[in-house]
Amino acid sequence: MTGVLLLMLGGMLAGFVSAAQRRNMQKSPEELYSLGCDQLWYLREKIRAEGGVCPRGDRELRAFFRNKRCLSPDEGILASEVRDYLASVRQVEAAKGCQPG
Repeated sequence: MTGVLLLMLGGMLAGFVSAAQRRNMQKSPEELYSLGCDQLWYLREKIRAEGGVCPRGDRELRAFFRNKRCLSPDEGILASEVRDYLASVRQVEAAKGCQPG
């Protein structure tokens, strides 16, 4: 029952961009390139956490989910605008040779 409710809630929130996500998505591509790998990781995972995407590992869990619950492990619950921004962050990470994580 809880899983169904979370799935429904995630579906209702799809397309919603929180104020916190908007604040964190203000960096231009040029500004993203000025960040280090750890800063890019933090930005990406913070945006995911703000959207309710479940952490993938212990590092993310410790950094963002001490007092917060996640909705889904699937980024599909995020608005397309957020997914596009995350893709840009990942593209910069790849160009800089950052380790996935």
